[in-house]
Amino acid sequence: MVVALVGMLAIPMAATAATDLAVDVEQDPDTGEAVVTVVDNGTAVENATVTVASASNYTGNGTYGTDANGTVVLPEPTETVSVTVNASGDNVTASTQTELVPREDSLDVTANQSADGSTTVTVTRYDEPVENASVAVDADDAIGGNYTTDGNGTVTLEQPADDLDATIVATEGNRSAETVVALSGADLDVTADQRDDGVVVTATDGGEAVENATVEVESNDSYAGTGTYATDGDGEVALPLPTANVTIEVTATDGNESATTTADLTVDFVNPQEPFGLAVSQFVSALQNVAVDGPPGQVISEFVTSNNPGNADEAPGQSGEAPGQSDEAPGNSGDAPGQSGGAPGNSGDAPGQSDDADDEDDDGPGAANGNAPDDAGPDSEAESEDDEESDDETETEATEADDEDDADDDDEDADDNGDSGSDDAPGNSGNAPGRS
Repeated sequence: MVVALVGMLAIPMAATAATDLAVDVEQDPDTGEAVVTVVDNGTAVENATVTVASASNYTGNGTYGTDANGTVVLPEPTETVSVTVNASGDNVTASTQTELVPREDSLDVTANQSADGSTTVTVTRYDEPVENASVAVDADDAIGGNYTTDGNGTVTLEQPADDLDATIVATEGNRSAETVVALSGADLDVTADQRDDGVVVTATDGGEAVENATVEVESNDSYAGTGTYATDGDGEVALPLPTANVTIEVTATDGNESATTTADLTVDFVNPQEPFGLAVSQFVSALQNVAVDGPPGQVISEFVTSNNPGNADEAPGQSGEAPGQSDEAPGNSGDAPGQSGGAPGNSGDAPGQSDDADDEDDDGPGAANGNAPDDAGPDSEAESEDDEESDDETETEATEADDEDDADDDDEDADDNGDSGSDDAPGNSGNAPGRS
C-alpha cells in the first residue's frame, strides 16, 4: 500500500502553457494585398487556421493556413470591404475586424486642430505616412494655399483669424483624398507696451491688426491715459507716459470678442544720473500725439512735482547734512567766530570781563569808577545804566571798607582810583571814539 502511494506521487503531470494568440491585418501600399499575421506571445504561429468572411463579394473570403512566418496573403479588393478575420491554434482563437481598400482609394487625409489653434494635416496610404504628397487648402483666410507633406506625411497650418470650414485635398500620383474640417478662429488679443516715447496698446486677431476696436483703459491710481479709445489702422492706441508708477487694465472689444490685459507702467525713464530736464522733455514729447485725461499743463506739473530730484528729502539743500543745515556748518558751530567762549569780547580775560579787573588793573586804561566827565558818552539810557552800575560798585566798596581793619587805607585808594578817571585816561578822552 505504501509502495503504491509512492508510485502515484512519482508520476509527472502534464503542464499547460499559457498562450496569447493574436491576429493582425495590414495592406501593402505597393500591391494593395492584405497580409494576415498570427502570433502567440510574439512568436509566429505556423499552420494556424485563418478564416476570412465579409458581407460583400470579396474574393479573399475563405479558410487558410499560416505559413512558417505565421502569415496569410489576401488579394487586393476591388472595392472597399469590411472583413472579419479569425485565427485558431492549439484550441486558442483570436479575431479582428478591419476595412480593406483598393489602392486607388488607399490615400487618406486627416486634419486635427490643436489647443494652440494650429492644424496638422496628415496624408497616409494604408495608414503609412506619405512624403511629398501635395496638399491644397481651400479657405477664406491666409491659411489657404498649396503645401507639400514632410517626412512624416504632415503639413502644419496656422490658426485662422475667424471660424471657418476648410476643404483639404491631398494628392499622390493618380490617387487623391479629400476632407472638410471646421476650424476655430483666433481670439482677439490685446497688449500694452511702455516705450521711450509713450505707451502703445495693440489689438490683434490671428496676428492681424484690428482697426476700430474699442479700447478701455482703467486704473485705480492716478493716470492721465485712462479713458475710451478706438484703434487706428495699425490696431494701436497711443497713451502718455505715467507721472508715477501705476498699474493699468486694458480691455479691447471687437464685435462679440473681447480681450483684457494688465500692464505695470513705471517712471524708470527718470535717470537720477542725468539732468532732470531730459526726462521732462521725454515726458512732454510723449504727450504730443495722445489724448490725456485733464489739461496737459496740469499733467506735466504732476510729473515734475512727483519726480523732480530737487523735491526729494535727500536732495541738496533738503537734507540735514546740506551746507548751512548741519550743526557743524560755519556760523552754527560752537567754535565758530563770535560763538566760542574764547572769542574776543566773550573771554573771561577780555577787557571788562575779568572779575579781578578792578582790583588787579586799577591803574590800567578804563579803570575809572564811572567818574568820567559828565559830557562823555551818549546822553541816552546808557548813562542811567552806567550810573546804576557805579552806585552798586560804590556800595560794595563801602561794605568792604566797614569789614576790613584798614578801611581808611581803602578809602584813600578809592580816592586815588577816582583820580585815574581823569579826562586824559585812555577811553575817557573827549577825543576817544564815541566820546567826541
